Amino acid sequence: MGTHTCNRVTSLVFLVLFASLHSSLPLASASSEEANALLKWKSSLQNKSQSVLSSWTLLPHNATNSKPSTGPCTWFGVSCNAQGSVARMNLSVSGISGTLDEFPFMSLPDLTHVDFCINNMSGVIPPQISYLSKLVYLDFSINQFFGTIPPEIGLLQHLEILHLAENHFNGSFPQEIGQLKSLKELDMYTNNLEGPIPASVG
Repeated sequence: MGTHTCNRVTSLVFLVLFASLHSSLPLASASSEEANALLKWKSSLQNKSQSVLSSWTLLPHNATNSKPSTGPCTWFGVSCNAQGSVARMNLSVSGISGTLDEFPFMSLPDLTHVDFCINNMSGVIPPQISYLSKLVYLDFSINQFFGTIPPEIGLLQHLEILHLAENHFNGSFPQEIGQLKSLKELDMYTNNLEGPIPASVG
């Protein structure tokens, strides 16, 4: 009886450990994918940004730690959720110079907060920003972004804060912003926008 019970307990423990290991594999894979995608974007930034993001690496941080980092959760400006996926990026006032051309929008499905304000970022906002479907907070203010504001921003249905002030955006005010039913704050001053504010914003 005792041996039978012990065997059952051993089998149960093995089953739990196997299930735990199996469930952790996709998480590690997702974390690795996010890390590699962010490193690709980092490599596209200008040289002085590389030193600011020196913690963005998959190598051990010191000689006594022989285990390499498998995810970006300890990187400067990056925070993860309980599942280990990137949830927040705060690189505000960091002297970052570069564009969003290589930013991994599709690889960061759990991103809820992005704060890149007060940097030297330039270029356009790619339409792929619509892939950040869980985004709640977006601040690109006080940079050198230009071009039109992509209508795809109107697809970010959970967006509550949108700050695009003090850039060089031009063209008309995108009426798709009126689709943002959760929006609480909208800052777009000091740009080169023209034309009326569409009624949809109301």
